[in-house]
Amino acid sequence: MKIVPIDISNHRFFKTKDLPGFGPLQDGGVRANNPMSIALRESNVIWRSARGHDLLISVGTGFTDPKLVLDNHSSGYPFRDAALSRLFRATMFSPTMDGEQAFQEALNYVPDNMMGSIFRLNQAVDCPLPRLDELEKLEVLRGMTYNVPDDLASAILVTGCFFFELDEFPTPQNGSYHCQGSILCRTQHPRSIVGRVIEGFPGGSYQTSRGYNLGLLGEDNGCQECGYYRKKVSFFVKSLEEVISIDIASSTFRRTIGGFPVSMQDILHKQRASARFGRSDHSENTWPPRRPCFCFRGTRRLVQFTEPPSSKKRRRL
Repeated sequence: MKIVPIDISNHRFFKTKDLPGFGPLQDGGVRANNPMSIALRESNVIWRSARGHDLLISVGTGFTDPKLVLDNHSSGYPFRDAALSRLFRATMFSPTMDGEQAFQEALNYVPDNMMGSIFRLNQAVDCPLPRLDELEKLEVLRGMTYNVPDDLASAILVTGCFFFELDEFPTPQNGSYHCQGSILCRTQHPRSIVGRVIEGFPGGSYQTSRGYNLGLLGEDNGCQECGYYRKKVSFFVKSLEEVISIDIASSTFRRTIGGFPVSMQDILHKQRASARFGRSDHSENTWPPRRPCFCFRGTRRLVQFTEPPSSKKRRRL
């Protein structure tokens, strides 16, 4: 986020707030203008068993082309080349104040295998960024075109909507483990999501990271009447601790579904397959899990209740 300097002494934008034990505070935008590093740390604390995030989307509020900034601060003006002016510009365009610079710096601490799941959405403007009180610039900014990258749109459809669960315990066979499970869709309208993925990536199929083909995306075992989506798949792993991934892939596209890469042992733990005293959230825990479609969910037995006549009612004190 790009924050302009604020005249704190005159309370030009935000009034100072006195907090007991901290003293006077005011939003000046001097730290963490891009909270990507904080979000990564908090996600590790909240989801300790996860090997990483599925998607991380960093949204900016606009940035000025660095070439334009250099042109505006060209040499030949003694004041602009003075030490205080250069120190001010270095501060304003440092990672502390500049959200775009902070994002680029945070990428230095991200593992290579997680880089493909990080996206940056920001708008380049051909003029200096407006100040917080320049409301007249809103019309100019509203007229700019803003496009979401195709890679991000496909990542949201695939990684954000599809996930895998085991249907039974993996069984050892010939030195490996045979795994049977289902690929499900977490949205309320799964058929529309599946249709959009098939339309964007014709011939897409499920594949493991070891190259096993698990079947076409459009050939599923769900219900066409209620829209429930379920794709039964089976594959082999060398051990329960082997880390694999399931992808939706075509000749020109490949994207990992949500929750991967992960091991079968981690999935068994997340599904509470060996829980002896039920689930911690008190939900129904059955193994193997039952997977009825929406047609059989939420139905209740109809009970007829007849109100007795008033002469049969007893009074109570």
